[in-house]
Amino acid sequence: MYQKVYQVTSQIARTTLCLSAAVLFVACKTTEPALPAPVITGSPSPAPIVEPTKPAPPPPLFIPARPTAERMGEALIRAAGNHAVLMSQINLIPTEEIRSPDHMNQTMDGLSQVYSPSLGPALIGYGALIGAQNSDFAEGVIETARYQGIDSVVYQLYMDPNYAASMPGAIFASADIQNAWASDIAAISRSGEHIKSQSYSLQKQAKWKKLKTDSRAKRLEAIGRAQSIRFKPPQHTAQQIAEVGTIRADDGAAAQKRQQFWRTYGRNSAPRSQTFQSQYNSPIHRKALTLSALEILGATSAESSKWIENYMTSPKLNQCVNTARLNTEQCIAAGHFKYEDAFCMAEHQLKEISNCLTSSVL
Repeated sequence: MYQKVYQVTSQIARTTLCLSAAVLFVACKTTEPALPAPVITGSPSPAPIVEPTKPAPPPPLFIPARPTAERMGEALIRAAGNHAVLMSQINLIPTEEIRSPDHMNQTMDGLSQVYSPSLGPALIGYGALIGAQNSDFAEGVIETARYQGIDSVVYQLYMDPNYAASMPGAIFASADIQNAWASDIAAISRSGEHIKSQSYSLQKQAKWKKLKTDSRAKRLEAIGRAQSIRFKPPQHTAQQIAEVGTIRADDGAAAQKRQQFWRTYGRNSAPRSQTFQSQYNSPIHRKALTLSALEILGATSAESSKWIENYMTSPKLNQCVNTARLNTEQCIAAGHFKYEDAFCMAEHQLKEISNCLTSSVL
């Protein structure tokens, strides 16, 4: 009996031991650590960089030239033509001597334009067309309008007197304008000196030294009348100027056009080698540069003439010119001998006017 119980007990013990071993095996198997993640050799490829799409540039801007016959009636052409007429008179003076009282009167009448309100606009219009012939400035203005739009640029030129000076190439156009102005003003002054020297030599000549003055009333009337005359250049002068227009960098006829323009003013080429203390210093200068830009953009047609005429007025210059006219009248009225008219013409009609122009453009 005891032996049987022992056998049963031993069998239970062996069974229990086997079950415990099985449990331990399963437990050990389930707690086994996970395999490490596979190692990937080499760097990963970067994500491609997508460049932003750039907008296409606007197409090149082409400003069509207006017909010459149409341009001849525009404000800038008329003004620049008036300056050509004046300079033809000025440049003639040093080439001749005063021959007679009639010749002296003709010279004074020919110079009466200096007393006109057209004097300032003539200088500004002349300067504006010079600026439009500077190819660096022409390309700078057109490129600005190409990206900003013509209407936008024209509007800014109307509203801001300093805008044109900020455009590419403006400094070169400015130098061309100032060179021409300085050269012409110097020519006016030299002509005055030439006539003044004659006034001294005439009084030593027998046929002049006792020659009394002619009618003072008529002479004073002629001077006074000039202050209200709106001068208009001859048709052929206006045509020569109108045919030139803007000169772009790729213009194959640029040299011929510039030569034609300067011949209208008694020159073979543009004046050079003048020195200036500053750029864009005077209102007249800024006006000329603004009108240059408008001319380049084709915005100076007859429809704009009224605005341009008003824009070219110069109160400061007009006041100075009016003072010179009054001084001339007083000088003429006080004269007793005809040779004294030459002194009045030299001292006030030329020298004083040149001083007015100098103080206005610098």
